[in-house]
Amino acid sequence: MTNTVDITFDLQKYAQEVKSEIPSHDDLMKEQGVRFMEFLTGLRERVRALKEADRKIFIVLGTGGTFQSARTDSGLAPTGSLRESFDALGLPEDPSVHLELCDLMNLDSSQMTVDQWRFLAKMIILVEETASDLYDGIIVTHGTDTMAKGAAYLSLMLKGFPKSIIFTGSQEPARKSDSDAKDQMERSIVTAKLASSLNRRIAEVMVSCGLKITRGTWAAKLGDKTVDAFGPWNQPNQGFDATDWDRAARDGRLHKLAPALLDFGTGKGRGSMEFAAHAITFENKGPFEPFTEITNPADIFPATLTDKSGIAFARHLIHQRVSILTQLGSATADNRLVNIALKAGEQGKIVIFEAPFHDSTVEVGTYAAGAEALRILPNLQRSLPIVNTSPATFEAKSNYLIHRLGLQPSGDTTGLGVCYTSNELRSFYDRMEQNLVRELV
Repeated sequence: MTNTVDITFDLQKYAQEVKSEIPSHDDLMKEQGVRFMEFLTGLRERVRALKEADRKIFIVLGTGGTFQSARTDSGLAPTGSLRESFDALGLPEDPSVHLELCDLMNLDSSQMTVDQWRFLAKMIILVEETASDLYDGIIVTHGTDTMAKGAAYLSLMLKGFPKSIIFTGSQEPARKSDSDAKDQMERSIVTAKLASSLNRRIAEVMVSCGLKITRGTWAAKLGDKTVDAFGPWNQPNQGFDATDWDRAARDGRLHKLAPALLDFGTGKGRGSMEFAAHAITFENKGPFEPFTEITNPADIFPATLTDKSGIAFARHLIHQRVSILTQLGSATADNRLVNIALKAGEQGKIVIFEAPFHDSTVEVGTYAAGAEALRILPNLQRSLPIVNTSPATFEAKSNYLIHRLGLQPSGDTTGLGVCYTSNELRSFYDRMEQNLVRELV
């Protein structure tokens, strides 16, 4: 006779017991926040004379990533100070610029979460409150794998910030010979200088890691090996010369084409910058409205509407706070899955349809596969939003809005997980489609 032992393994309980090595937001505020206040205390004295001499003052905030990494027995890991990395770069002397370096944290990009981005946002707010009259912009060194998501979060949390915030990083460590880090930092400084000039001031979050300078809410990592790593999610590769922006404004393309702020690869950098300045002047920037109280990770796991059993798909929808469902091409999808998703939306779940590619749109009814939505959508209190923006921004914006609107689970949630009332859903969907930070959606 064989004895069997019934062992029940609780994966959720195990997940709760796994300890994270990443410093939390509160840990960062207690330790690094105190050190940063010491940095700010001496800042005014250090840069006052330089500012009076007409030097551009840029504050460089280090978060780690490949830029600050070195080889260890386990592989590349962020070690050492921002100063060590800059000393290794050997940047050419620029008498018009002064850089103030400060280490905020030293983490791999995979360890950057909303906790760390909240902390970064709060420190940037402190800079503005303490030395608004003495600095011209901020450069953030960041790991490339989560740079787009971090830039999206900062764009939302620091809506209306009065100066430029430029995210940059590198594919090779700054302390490695022949690294791309030197070129990346030089381009970031040039961009900071252009963005802070009186006639072309650009005050928003940008990503400078490659040949294109991209708005924070539109940046996407395009490759892991090429040094031209980032570009805009929805932007033609061709740069614009000084006459292009007038034509774009006349024919209605201005909002679609403005995400690429500057293109070093086309020889049309000045024209691109003028184009972007015109686009931003065209928009109403509005007041500085910081909001950093995002206390939960996005916890969003996108699903593609194909090749899934109905039961597994329903289970996925139940456990998601926000269900981002990726269509195929022009709204092609398995009608069975569309039916299940829309029924979840009708019952109070947050459901969003996402276009699969940067050049595609969700056009329900183009194909019979997916057209089931046309029958069910009228039954919903409000049509589900169809937004074409980068995946990183989708996650950041969804999580931001849940907190910004103060949405609380309500209604009958039996068997459906987190649900919301129709009024809350309508508010969320309306804001999801709004142009929060000139996202051009």
